[in-house]
Parts: sequence; structure tokens; C-alpha cells
Amino acid sequence: MSTRTPRPAGRRARLLRSGALLLALAAVVLAVTARSAYVDGRSTTVVADFDSAVGLYVGSDVQVLGVPVGEVTEIEPGVEAVRVTMRLDPGRKVAAGTAAVIVAPTVVSDRYVQLTEPWTEGAALADGAVIDADRTAVPVEIDELYTSLEDVSTRLGPNGVNADGALSAFLEVAAENLDGTGADLNTMIGEFSDLSATVSGVDADLFATIGHLAELSDMLEVNDETVGSATSRFAEVADYLAADRDDLATAVQELGAALAVLDDFIADNRSALRTSVDNLVGPTQTLVNQRASLEELLRMAPLTLQNFLQAYDPATGSLQGRANLNEANLWSSDGLSARSSSDAPPVLLPGIGETGR
Repeated sequence: MSTRTPRPAGRRARLLRSGALLLALAAVVLAVTARSAYVDGRSTTVVADFDSAVGLYVGSDVQVLGVPVGEVTEIEPGVEAVRVTMRLDPGRKVAAGTAAVIVAPTVVSDRYVQLTEPWTEGAALADGAVIDADRTAVPVEIDELYTSLEDVSTRLGPNGVNADGALSAFLEVAAENLDGTGADLNTMIGEFSDLSATVSGVDADLFATIGHLAELSDMLEVNDETVGSATSRFAEVADYLAADRDDLATAVQELGAALAVLDDFIADNRSALRTSVDNLVGPTQTLVNQRASLEELLRMAPLTLQNFLQAYDPATGSLQGRANLNEANLWSSDGLSARSSSDAPPVLLPGIGETGR
């Protein structure tokens, strides 16, 4: 008969401590996981202000791209708008800039709230966010549509613009004029579509042109008085030309006849005119070469003429003058010939400039 040897007490204690440590770690992991799941699983509350909330009730769906993502939890009428509180399901996100629209699938069915911008990345709609009335829309009510149609029919009916049959006559004339022009209308619409496509391709240039025209209009407005004065003067000129249109017509006719004679003269004397023009080349070139002398002549001629007039004595009928011999320079390099030179020193006559004589 064999006997079991008991385990040491120290080993049992170590095993107990290890088990307790593992249980503690497992508890911490479970707590963190539960906390994360709680945080990520919270629903998001959103508030939107609508002009009206006809056909919308607590419990109505909130959808994004036709997919339900929450429900309406509260509808509170206000002074200027109806405040609708919505709760989004846990894990559902919507873009921060989304708009809210009340959609009526059919005339009599319940309506739902459509959030227009799904979240893909970036900022999401925060809990407690408010969508203002300028980012919400409501459908047109059937009563409003009926009222508008009734108003249009009344205005176009026998108690309106068709009181004397004007609208009926217009429709009859339009039908007669458009009869058989379907193909042309189709072509016109197609060409207008092409024009729209062309304009859309150059919209920047088109808008720049419109901007420049606006600047021109502003400039004309600022200078309205000047523009008005110029317009008045143009009108005066136009009136003058209109008053003398007979004389102008006669002058134009005579000018036309003179030009015809001149054309015949040139045609008959073309060679002689060419020879005359060629002969003018020499004298013209001479004048060009003597341009400096001609300029000096034109510059000095008035002074010379003025001096001549001042030297003439009408009483005696003679010219009076005085020579300054001190300005005469005589220079001779060989003693035989004498010529004036700008480089020669002045020579004083004997007795001139000497003192005591």
C-alpha cells in the first residue's frame, strides 16, 4: 500500500498568487473593453429647426441616403420655427455641414427627416449640434399647390387676362405660327444647348467681360455730365450735317468727279509724273545735305531783316551803318597774302587804344 506525499505549502501559495494576478489582469482588460464599447456605442442627439413639421411625428425615421440611422425623439413648436430633436443610432456618423430635409414619399404617408451629407472623413456632427433653419427645408404642401394652381387659373381665366379673349387669341395665333415648325424648334433648342455648353466652357472670360462692362458703366455714370455734353455736341454736329445735307451731297459729288479727273490725269501721264518725281530726287537730296545751312538761314533771316529795317533812314533814303575795325583780324603766314583766320590774334590799328594820343 502506497502513501501520497503531500505538496509543500509554499508551492500551493505561489500558485494561488499567480491565479489571483491573472484574474486581476483579466478584470482590467474586461473593464477597459467595456468602457470603450460604452463610449463608442453612445447615441448622438441632433436638433434641427424647420419652418413646419406637418406629417412628422415622434418615432419617425431619420435617414441618410435612404438608410435609417435614427429616429425623431421630440417635436417642439416655437415662435418662428419647429424644433425637432433626433437621436442617431450608436456608431452612426453624419458630416458636420449636413442639411436636414423633411421628405414626403407619398401624399398620405408619414414623413421622415433626410440628412443630406453622409460622413466619409473629417469632422462629424457632434452630440447636441443644432442645424439652423437656413440649412433645413420642408416639402410644398398639397394645399399650397392647389392654392397656387387655383390662383394661376383665376388669373388666366375669364375673370383675368382672358376677360376679352386675349389669351385665347394669343394661343390660336401661336398655334398657327408654330404649326409645322417642330423640326426647326428642335434644332433651335439643340443649338441653344450647344451655346450653353460653349458658354459654360468660357464662363470665366464671360464673367470677366461682364465685369469690365460694369466698370465701364460705372465710369460713364461718374462722368455723366461729360458724356452728356459730348452727346449734345454730337447731336449738334448731326443737326448741322442734316441741315446742310444738300450742300454736303453736292460737295461729295464734286469731289468724286474731281477724283475721277485726277485718276484719268495720272493714268495718262504716269510716265511723265514718274520722270518728274525721279528728277526731284537730286534737288531734294541737296536740300537734305544743306539742312544745317537752311536752318541757320531761317534762324538768322529775321534778325538780318530787322537790322536792315533799322539801318534804313527814310528821311535821307539811305542805309546807315558803322564798322568796328577792332573786330577785323588780319593774319598772313608769308607776309604776301592776307586772310582772316579765327586763330589769328587781333591787330589794333595804330593810335587806337593807346593812351595819351
